[in-house]
Amino acid sequence: MYSLDINFLSDREAAIEAQVAAERQPIADSQFLIYGGAVAVVALGLVGGAFVVLNSMNEGVQQELTQLTGRETELKGKITALSGQEKELEAIVAKTNELVQLFVGNLPMSAVATDISRRTPVTVQVESITQASSETDSNIRIVGKATGYNELNDFLLLMQASPLLSGKDTKLISSTLEQGTVTRNFNLVNFQIETKLKELKSDLTKEEYQKVLTDLQKSGADGLVARINLLKQKGVIE
Repeated sequence: MYSLDINFLSDREAAIEAQVAAERQPIADSQFLIYGGAVAVVALGLVGGAFVVLNSMNEGVQQELTQLTGRETELKGKITALSGQEKELEAIVAKTNELVQLFVGNLPMSAVATDISRRTPVTVQVESITQASSETDSNIRIVGKATGYNELNDFLLLMQASPLLSGKDTKLISSTLEQGTVTRNFNLVNFQIETKLKELKSDLTKEEYQKVLTDLQKSGADGLVARINLLKQKGVIE
């Protein structure tokens, strides 16, 4: 007869090991879930922290914006006040200039003609000085001859430097060369210069007024000099 040698103990140990191995497999899945949960918690924490930081920064920006808006309103108020003061100052200057114009008047043409004559070099001959006045301007035209273009240019500079004339409005209008003749063996330059009288205003500097007074005194305009000195004493002009 055959004998069956069955090792129940060995089979039982193998079964137990198989069961333990089967039960161990879910451990890896559990660890994955734990780690994944931890990462999710950390990510949520980072998002929450970032939100807190951004919210804090936003509040800071809003506060700064509020401060800047208030500063802008303050500056606009100051600008408005300064604009009002500027208009008041312009009105005062305009009234003061009207007073000066009424009391002093325009520069006398005789004094201007004397000043031009004193400034005319021997190389220039002034043939005529004419005045064309309007409500706003007092234009003067000087017509004459010069021995050359260089001499004419020097004369123009002398006219621009006159305290009784407006330098920026003193300009050469025309110049033509006149050829020499049998009796005159040299050329001449015919010219026309236009200029304007200096306006005596309250905003002229002290130095400008002093130059005007000096030239008026040299030209014999004593009455006008006395009136200007009176306005200086009263503080109407510098």
